[in-house]
Amino acid sequence: MWLKLFFLLLYFLVLFVLARFFEAIVWYETGIFATQLVDPVALSFKKLKTILECRGLGYSGLPEKKDVRELVEKSGDLMEGELYSALKEEEASESVSSTNFSGEMHFYELVEDTKDGIWLVQTSVSFREILT
Repeated sequence: MWLKLFFLLLYFLVLFVLARFFEAIVWYETGIFATQLVDPVALSFKKLKTILECRGLGYSGLPEKKDVRELVEKSGDLMEGELYSALKEEEASESVSSTNFSGEMHFYELVEDTKDGIWLVQTSVSFREILT
């Protein structure tokens, strides 16, 4: 009887330790102080705009850093974890690739190979080049 109770308590202790271990891994990945407040005054204009974009707020009519900073402050407290995730999203969105096509067949070949993507095509052919 006492042995079963001991193993049951040992089982719960192991579960508790494993839960704390996995929680520590999450803290390490997101930053231990992810819930610490960040002062928007110390951030650059670009970072402030990134925070507003992640919060879904527009800043098109705000030309000065002071105005953007005030909007960030009014929209809520800024945590380090939010700043970290916003900057990570910005880095991911900046990795845009471009492809230069050598001709019509090259274009069709690449588009057919990647039908699941979206293609934005910019042509740089002048009217004189078409006539000649």
